[in-house]
Amino acid sequence: MESSYFDLNRNREGVNAGLHRQLIGDQWDAIGALQFDFLKSEGLKPEHKLIDIGCGSLRGGVHFIDYLEPGNYYGSDMNRAFLDAGYEIELAEAGIQDKMPRENLTCTDTFELPWPDGTFDYAIAQSVFTHLTLNRIRQCLTRTFPKMKAGGVFYATFFELPEGAPSDEPRRHEPGGKISYDVQDPYHYSVRDLSFAIRGLPWRLRYIGNWNHPRAQRIVAFERLENSPAIVGEDKRSLTIDEAKALDAGRNHYRAYVGPPNRFDFMSATQFSLMFQCGLREHHHVLDFGAGSLRLGRLLIPYLRPGRYHAIEPNTWLIDDAVRNELGQDAIDLKQPIFSSDASFDCTVFGCKFDFIMAQSIVTHCGPALFQRLMTSFADVLQEDGLALFSYWNAAEPHVHAESEEWVYPGSVRYTEDEVHAFLSVAGLTGKAIPWYHPGASWFVASRDAGRLPSTAELQFLTGAVLHDPQFAASRVARGE
Repeated sequence: MESSYFDLNRNREGVNAGLHRQLIGDQWDAIGALQFDFLKSEGLKPEHKLIDIGCGSLRGGVHFIDYLEPGNYYGSDMNRAFLDAGYEIELAEAGIQDKMPRENLTCTDTFELPWPDGTFDYAIAQSVFTHLTLNRIRQCLTRTFPKMKAGGVFYATFFELPEGAPSDEPRRHEPGGKISYDVQDPYHYSVRDLSFAIRGLPWRLRYIGNWNHPRAQRIVAFERLENSPAIVGEDKRSLTIDEAKALDAGRNHYRAYVGPPNRFDFMSATQFSLMFQCGLREHHHVLDFGAGSLRLGRLLIPYLRPGRYHAIEPNTWLIDDAVRNELGQDAIDLKQPIFSSDASFDCTVFGCKFDFIMAQSIVTHCGPALFQRLMTSFADVLQEDGLALFSYWNAAEPHVHAESEEWVYPGSVRYTEDEVHAFLSVAGLTGKAIPWYHPGASWFVASRDAGRLPSTAELQFLTGAVLHDPQFAASRVARGE
């Protein structure tokens, strides 16, 4: 038998004996509250809809149901007796039965969920994958993804097998002293195993790790990807790299959508070179804001240590296509980059500070209010000696901006150097224009610490000149060659 949870008769008898809490594990109150607090910290709001996979007798459910708007909690479990006990005992004692219709609980041992596709914003499987074979985990992920909204997130806990550790040996997990195995319950898995389980499925895995579980279960997030981008005109996503070179900027190929495709490699290299010239090393934490199709990321991800690359990009199909065509899933598994599709210009979504922030071709499309919001958000997450690098369209004189002007892509917005300094000052940052070559825009560097900015003497080293390539001859002419 795969797990004791599959012994339905034993579990039914236990529930009849009043043991519904004990049968799903100890620390009922602590682990129920832990799930709730964690999902709230990850953005769960009362208006969201949540599916609790393997919900048991509603250990977490009593917290979620009380918090969510009526009818927004759903649960599934293979043991009907657990579901009955949760509804008839736990919810009744908590006085919240009226906040969840009984039909929001479904009994299934194959993860078949009866609700419409695209229903859920969040999903959680707490202490479920620990009792499943890898094929059963894949079944769960395969049948859950249609029920999630694009951008929805499925959190799952597991006993982690560190990369390189022998999988066929029992492993003790502290705190708690729980022992896991390769072919018997409870099971352990590496992050690479879980990445393998989502191959070919519209999920992206984000490793979170320690979330203070009392039995040392780790947690990952599976982020539901969009099925496809909004297509304007003929779909060009399947074109080869050489075929895509002839496309106009903005077409729906990952290399063209972010700018002229014949400059894709240049924009990769020039951003990386600029960051390296400014002191980037492999141990630094980097935020690639508006990462697009990973022009910078395809170089940074292999270079940085695991978990150090963070990217915000609302158009998730760009990242998906870049991973498929530029990096490969093995690089993602090894380097564990962290992605967010947040579109609110909020850099705090990762909950950490950064040594470097790159925003190439972002400010160039921001109205004044959005520009200011972005700089303020940069200041919130930048280390005291960190650097933010961004391109902008330089104007000789101030332009009049419409009050409604926010994100104007594919249009552009121009600012004077003095206006940029003013935005930075309000955010508590200081900055400097740098002469690094850009084929259309200009570059600025900002920091919380003025001493971290390049000195006037050091600016001579920040040219970005490209030798021997006629396409970028202007990078040399501009510097007197």
